[in-house]
Amino acid sequence: MEPMAGRSCLGGPAPASEYPAGVPRLASVWDQSRRTGLRTITSVGEYHGEPAIAVAATQLALSYTRTQATKIVDEWVRFFSAGPSPITELHFVTRTPKRLFASLAGQSQLRRLFVKWGDYEDLSVLSGMDQIEALRLGGASSVRSVEPIVDLRATLTHLEIESVRHVHDLTTLGRLDGLTQLDVGGNWMSPRIAHIDSIAWLPDLRKLEHLLLHTIIVDDLDYTPLLQLKVLKAVRVMQARGMRPPLADLKSQLPWSE
Repeated sequence: MEPMAGRSCLGGPAPASEYPAGVPRLASVWDQSRRTGLRTITSVGEYHGEPAIAVAATQLALSYTRTQATKIVDEWVRFFSAGPSPITELHFVTRTPKRLFASLAGQSQLRRLFVKWGDYEDLSVLSGMDQIEALRLGGASSVRSVEPIVDLRATLTHLEIESVRHVHDLTTLGRLDGLTQLDVGGNWMSPRIAHIDSIAWLPDLRKLEHLLLHTIIVDDLDYTPLLQLKVLKAVRVMQARGMRPPLADLKSQLPWSE
């Protein structure tokens, strides 16, 4: 399905201030949390068995004491660690501490997971999520390896990794042969530009239709692999000095999205 201007490929309005019209963008936590019917809750006690929820368990109002705030996170850790729940679509809409992220290892039933940001580092937590279709890892500045994501290759079709800082070799993503949409970049808000070694692995993603490489530079400056993506419907990459082919040539030969 082709992205409509101002909309995510997975549905929901994209805030105009964050996502330019026409840019291929994975459904983000901001998009999805604005969907009709998706409740945002703080504590486990507020959860009533819904299949899709947004959790705001941190960055609480000043009316919460430190003890109360710690208890809220502890309760969610116990809830998620207890094993599969009715939740198939989960959004963390505030900072996700690593212990909360780690507790998701018990949530093998998840189909969509959206993380706004956090200090999480170990992605092996995701390995058992054998039903997941869409994954957004926002604020992934502490992540040092994306290797565990390969374990999701059987079902994963949409992937977004934002605020990449320590990962420079993304070759392993070329094994996600079911991907139809990929969004990888640095921190566009700072902005902090990320650097990756190469995109020679991209042509292995034979089903890829939508690609966005934002706030990121390919250090070998070879962007010719983009021309080998045969089913692209929308693409955009950041301009880099000395890139081959030049940006103008890429725009003329690819379904560019401004």
